[in-house]
Amino acid sequence: MDERPKWLEVKSVNELKTKLGHVIVMLLLIGLFDKSKKAALHTPFDLLCFSASLLLSSGCLYLLSKLNGSE
Repeated sequence: MDERPKWLEVKSVNELKTKLGHVIVMLLLIGLFDKSKKAALHTPFDLLCFSASLLLSSGCLYLLSKLNGSE
């Protein structure tokens, strides 16, 4: 490798904080998906809450990426 990848270049402290925040959110989402495999869904309300948590967490990640201006 002759040069760093583009996603590794950091120009300011704020950009570093933003990238670190993305990493933390992604790790939390991975943990949520991992725990969701073991979730027991007994009632329709359980399924509704489960799907709402997945929808909200995915929506937050989408909004975080759009607010930063990254693609």
